Amino acid sequence: MNAVPAGTATRREAEVADDVVVVVNGDGGAGLSNSVLLLGNPTTVIDTMLLPDMAADIVTALTRRGRAAELVVNTHIHTDHIGGNRLFDGVPVVAHPRTASGMRRMIGEPGLPALLAKVMPDFAERLADWDSVPADPLPPVDIERALPAGTRVLEFTDAHSAADLALWLPASRVLVAGDLCFAGVTPLAVHGRVSRWRAALDRLIALRPDVVVPGHGSPAGIGALRELADYFDRVLAAAHLAHTEQLTAQAVWARFDAGPAAGWLEPGRTLVNIQVALAEIAGKPFEGEHRVQQDQDPSHSR
Repeated sequence: MNAVPAGTATRREAEVADDVVVVVNGDGGAGLSNSVLLLGNPTTVIDTMLLPDMAADIVTALTRRGRAAELVVNTHIHTDHIGGNRLFDGVPVVAHPRTASGMRRMIGEPGLPALLAKVMPDFAERLADWDSVPADPLPPVDIERALPAGTRVLEFTDAHSAADLALWLPASRVLVAGDLCFAGVTPLAVHGRVSRWRAALDRLIALRPDVVVPGHGSPAGIGALRELADYFDRVLAAAHLAHTEQLTAQAVWARFDAGPAAGWLEPGRTLVNIQVALAEIAGKPFEGEHRVQQDQDPSHSR
C-alpha cells in the first residue's frame, strides 16, 4: 500500500443550514482551514484555504450547485485562509482594512515561505512558492451590506489576529466564527492577545448559536465556544501563576491541566499560548517565532 503524502487531507461538504455549506478541510490541523459558502445573493465564499488545489474543492462545490462565486471575504490575515484567493479571478475579494493592509505587506515577503514551512511542515514542499492575491480593504459595515441579506458582520481586533471577522446568520442561528473558534484543535494566539480572544468568545456565546462553524475542525454547537473559553481561562490562570511565582512558561506548561481540551490536536501550541499570555501580563510584546507582519498598534508585536 502506498503511503499517503504529507499534507494530504480529505475535504467534505456539510450543509449546516439552508444555503449555508461548509467545505470542511481534513481534521483542522495546521494548514487545514475551512471555507464557507453562502448561497444567497451574492454567492459568497468565506475564506479560501491555504493552497489553490485546496480551494479547487470550493469551486467544485459551487459548480455542483450551479453557482459561481460573486464575492470572497477573508476573515483574517493568516495564509491558511487566503491562499486560494487567486482562483477567484475577477471576483471581488474583501477584508477588514487592517487585514488587507497586512496582506499587502506580507504577500511576497522574502522569508515568508520558509516561515510557513516551519509552521506547517507537512506542506513544506508545496509552500516553497506560496503566493496569493491581497484583499481589498472594506470596513465591516460595508462588508455586511455586500453580503446576502440578513447576514451580520462582527468585528474583533487583536483577538486571534490583528483583525478578525465573524458572520452571524440570525435566521438560521449559524455562526461562522473564522479562527475565533477552533473545534477539537488547540488554538494559536501568537498574533493576538489571549485576554481579548477570551472576551471575544463571551460575545459569541451570548448570541446562543445553534451551529458554530469553526475556522479549524468540524461544525459544532455552542459547546465548542464554551470549551474554548474554558481552555483560555486555564491558559490565563497558568500565565498568572508563572508571573506571580516567577516561574517559566515551560514550568507551568509541564503541569498544565487542559480539562476538556485534553486530546485536542496540536497540543504543543499551549506552550506558545502561555508565553503569549505571560508576555501580555508583563506588558511586553511577545517575541516568538511565528511572526507575520500585520497592521497593528506599535505596542503590539508583529
